[in-house]
Amino acid sequence: MTQFANPHLSHEHSLEILNLLYGYDSFLDSLTVIGDMGCGSGLDAQWWATLETRDDPPEPRNYRVYAVDRSFNKVDEEIRATENIRWIEGNFEEYGILPELLDLVWAHDSFQFVTSPLHTLSVWNKQMNNNGMLVMALPQTINYAYNRLTFRTHSYSYYNYNISNLVYMLAVNGFDCRDAYFYKNVQTDWIYLAVYKAEAPMDPGTTSWFDLADKELLHPSVVDSLNRYGHVRQEDIFYPWLDKDFYRAKT
Repeated sequence: MTQFANPHLSHEHSLEILNLLYGYDSFLDSLTVIGDMGCGSGLDAQWWATLETRDDPPEPRNYRVYAVDRSFNKVDEEIRATENIRWIEGNFEEYGILPELLDLVWAHDSFQFVTSPLHTLSVWNKQMNNNGMLVMALPQTINYAYNRLTFRTHSYSYYNYNISNLVYMLAVNGFDCRDAYFYKNVQTDWIYLAVYKAEAPMDPGTTSWFDLADKELLHPSVVDSLNRYGHVRQEDIFYPWLDKDFYRAKT
């Protein structure tokens, strides 16, 4: 499932992140196994499976890529024939569909469709190696445009996400939201994030913001907002993004 009717348009959108990651050689050198959760047309999985180093001459990275989706009816035969990709038809919200732990979970334009977001993040945590990275892009469905709030609800999307509640959900599920990357351009609806697995998931019913602050899983700007107001205000949060600039989460 995807917000984009054209799979190539979806891939062009994901390339905004992929091209930034391509500049992080030491990070890419650390990867061996990648999971594309909700692979759609398979173009992103193909990008990972065929990625080469920036050496002269370039060398193939030969990642093992697992492309997971409920259906592969959007994947053409050429992409299905790509070496290094294993196609897994199933629900990425369920634990145990992958045969090995992942160094990177890639989830572009898919997380907004999960029916149990906290459970899904817990599953992904358990399917990752320690210090593995989760990279996601998903739409923020409540935005401010032309001096008024706008609300957008697509089929199969049951939750509203913003940076502050994503930080909470991710940290509760053991992802390091202190040393992390978040970005949302005020001109678009999309939230981008990259976080590392730091520890095992916690109980969301008993874990408060203050508990997460004590575990040092929150960025200082989040902790400052929490200490000042007793809750977290999104407009107080600022994070770096992969382009190495800092952005405030105003919208």
